[in-house]
Amino acid sequence: MEEKGWIKTFTEIAESLLEHKELKKVFKTIAKTACIFFDASAASIMLFDEKREYLKIVESHNLSEEYLKVVKVHKDEEVAGRVCQEKRMRFIPDIIKVFIEKNDTFSINWIKREGLQSFVCVPLLVKDEAIGCLNLYYRIKKEKFEDFPALDFFAKLAAISIVQKKIFEEIEKKSNVVSGLEQVGIVLATTFDIEKIAATLLSFATSITNTDTGSLLLIDEGSKTILDAFEYIKEDKTIRRYKTTARLTNGISGEIIKSKKPVVISDLSQYENVNPVSLRKGRSAIIANPLIARGKLLGILYVDSYTKRDFPESDVEYIQLLCNQAAVSIDNTLLYKKLSREVMETAILYEVGKTFISTLDFDELLNNILRRLVDTFGFLNLAIFLVDEEKKELKIRSYINYPESVKNLKIGIGVNGITGHVAATKEMYYAPDVSKDPYYIPGVKEAKSEVCFPLMIGEKIIGVLDVESPEIDGFTKDDIRLLDTLSAQIAIALDNARLYEEAKRLSLTDPLTELGNRRSFNIFIDGEIKRSERYRRPFALLMIDFDNFKNYNDKFGHSSGDYILQKFGKIIKETIRDVDFVCRYGGDEFVVVLPETDANFALTVAERIRKKIESENLDPKVTLSIGIAIFPRDTRDKETLINLADRACYEAKQMGGNRVNFASP
Repeated sequence: MEEKGWIKTFTEIAESLLEHKELKKVFKTIAKTACIFFDASAASIMLFDEKREYLKIVESHNLSEEYLKVVKVHKDEEVAGRVCQEKRMRFIPDIIKVFIEKNDTFSINWIKREGLQSFVCVPLLVKDEAIGCLNLYYRIKKEKFEDFPALDFFAKLAAISIVQKKIFEEIEKKSNVVSGLEQVGIVLATTFDIEKIAATLLSFATSITNTDTGSLLLIDEGSKTILDAFEYIKEDKTIRRYKTTARLTNGISGEIIKSKKPVVISDLSQYENVNPVSLRKGRSAIIANPLIARGKLLGILYVDSYTKRDFPESDVEYIQLLCNQAAVSIDNTLLYKKLSREVMETAILYEVGKTFISTLDFDELLNNILRRLVDTFGFLNLAIFLVDEEKKELKIRSYINYPESVKNLKIGIGVNGITGHVAATKEMYYAPDVSKDPYYIPGVKEAKSEVCFPLMIGEKIIGVLDVESPEIDGFTKDDIRLLDTLSAQIAIALDNARLYEEAKRLSLTDPLTELGNRRSFNIFIDGEIKRSERYRRPFALLMIDFDNFKNYNDKFGHSSGDYILQKFGKIIKETIRDVDFVCRYGGDEFVVVLPETDANFALTVAERIRKKIESENLDPKVTLSIGIAIFPRDTRDKETLINLADRACYEAKQMGGNRVNFASP
């Protein structure tokens, strides 16, 4: 072959190679052209991996796919490794003989299967360094090879074309990555949606590394717990939250948490502490990179390949750049959510505290608080139980989202359920999965987790706050902290309400007899007059005065007199109906109001009261004078009605006492 001829031809081929836009096409053109020009049966191009440890076939012509998969030559091995080391072309007339001498039966079998006889291997040199080699195979035994100068020149052109195209592709990839990082940065900087951040991060990470799946773990470094987990499948372009099996104390995740450096594994099956779930999912190679912001580990990004592969250093660098961007975005999002949560919690606590101070209807207040918690945090069911100390049980006071059947619910303290357990131990209790909890009693089927807080005043438990979620492990630490704070406020408000009700009761109660006083009488009779007028039903007013009480008091003293007032007040209360009203009107005067009562029934009740007091047989004897006025028969005016009953009582006393007397309008 004339030198001028092949130089011109190869130069034209080189120009053609440089026009190709894809490296794969450059490889194909080189392999095919080499076969044609040097009359070879087959050809292959082998290049070093990134660590320059092994040569692998990147392209071939007229060789089986199976053969390409098994060929992997160490940098020191015959023939390709030595040729690259020596930077000198070699022609081997009998290739099988070479491997017989090496006792390499594996290679011999494959060479025979491919039908190869003779072999030429030429290094691909760039700046006096081999990037790989070009191999020519002959299936008919060749005794000599005479085209060394032409093949050497062709190899140099091929090497230059390959390097140039690789440089071009690397520049193009870097340009695309930089452009992509800019776009990703814009997305990450303009959202506080953690799922959108995860989707953007994982889709771009799998794209630039040409991997099949990606996952993101958000981690609390202090407690070594997983806060959230996302998985991305590139084929489906879908992202989902998932329950990860990642181990934070060992394996790849544990290694990253300790070192805070990337972990790159080309063959996951050879990793000593591999998670078997990863292998079952078909993962073969992986890059795992920490996400760090302000010196704090926020999470770990994983990109996985379904095939074993060596990741170029550029891929690891791109992932690190991407993770640096994402870490800042995630950190800002977590801070934003924390601040938003704190603002929301402060607003709720302020609103609750303000309402506690301003409201008088405590049950309405509790319902409003429970409703706000459901609307804000999505809790399923909430209930407040109060302690009945006498019966050693809990009674439901306020609830939301439970069926009406629970309003009569009573729970034994220390006997039934999580609420009973909390009331007995006086400690908060969290059941992340109620189906596995020993204290849980099945109730609402949608409930998956439950947390319960004691309502304490000092060392005394007055009730419990119980909350259920429709999600397993549905309460975060922040949820529990907020509910704990609210339970303390609710306990104080309950106790204040009790004190208010007690003060209200005392303001309407005679302290000696514990019956109603004149104030409570006025409230009751005003309501009874309105009811009587509305429904046109009568009621009776009994004015009761003790006969001879002064003599008894003078003889035995005021303490004995007080005892008689207490005793007779109790007898009167026990003699009338539950719907009737009795109060101490003043001194030794009592008033009874009998709703829906005519004159005949009023007389019957009055006589029953009089006789019971008479039967006490005190010495000196104490009896009753009772005056009766009927509304509206005698009058429709409250003050007139009271005066009529009082005058009738006075007349009964003037007639000798121990008698009942009707008013005369």
